[in-house]
Amino acid sequence: MEKKPFIYNKKSYTAYDAQQIVFEACKYNSEITIEDGNKRGNAKSIIGLLSMRFLEGEKYYICADGTDEKEAADKLSLFIEKI
Repeated sequence: MEKKPFIYNKKSYTAYDAQQIVFEACKYNSEITIEDGNKRGNAKSIIGLLSMRFLEGEKYYICADGTDEKEAADKLSLFIEKI
C-alpha cells in the first residue's frame, strides 16, 4: 500500500472538482481512497468524494493499493494540488 499526503489548495470544493478527481483516479488500476484521519472516500466514486468536503489548506492522504499504487498516489496527489 502506498500512502501520499497532499494539501488542498482551493478556496471551495465543488461537484466539478470531485468529478475531475474521479476521472483522474479512474486512469489507474489500483484501489484508491482519500482520507483525512476521520473520513475516507473512494477516489473513483463521486459520492465518496463529495462526502469528503475538502477544505483549503488542510492535509489529506491518498491511499493506493494495487499494481500501479506508487504512480497512482504520486500523480493523483499532484493533480489534486493543482486543481
